[in-house]
Amino acid sequence: MKNEFKKEVIENYLKINRISKMKFCKLCGVSLYTLKKIMNNNLNYRIDALFKIAKVINIQVSQMFSED
Repeated sequence: MKNEFKKEVIENYLKINRISKMKFCKLCGVSLYTLKKIMNNNLNYRIDALFKIAKVINIQVSQMFSED
C-alpha cells in the first residue's frame, strides 16, 4: 500500500485561480523547491508544508493523497 501525492490537486488549483507556482508558494509560505519535492513524491520535506498548502487550497491533508 503506497499513498502517493495527487499533484493534480495543486495543478487544478493553479489552473482555476490562474496563478503561477511561484505565487502559490508565496501564498502558502513554502519554497518552490519544497513544492517540487512534494509534487514529485520525494519524501524529503517537512510535514508542515503539506498543512500550509492544504490551508490555502482549503482541503484536508488526507485529500491530497491517493488511497491505493
